[in-house]
Amino acid sequence: MFDQDKLKEKIAEFIKKPVSFLKEETALTDLVAESFALIEMLIELQEEFEVRFFVQEDLRSIKTLGDLIRLFESHATASP
Repeated sequence: MFDQDKLKEKIAEFIKKPVSFLKEETALTDLVAESFALIEMLIELQEEFEVRFFVQEDLRSIKTLGDLIRLFESHATASP
């Protein structure tokens, strides 16, 4: 089962902010200003949670932290 709190903890660790700073409506670009750092964070999260989904269609749909959480949830439940 996917652990949303663990995902938030890993994101908070990456951006060096408390978990309480993370809100679902927060734009990912507000969390990670540089696109390279954002991709680096996404790759780390993908490896940590053993979720493989980063195709361009998925990346285009991710605008907020809530979008990212839902994407992880949907792919984690779809994984065998």
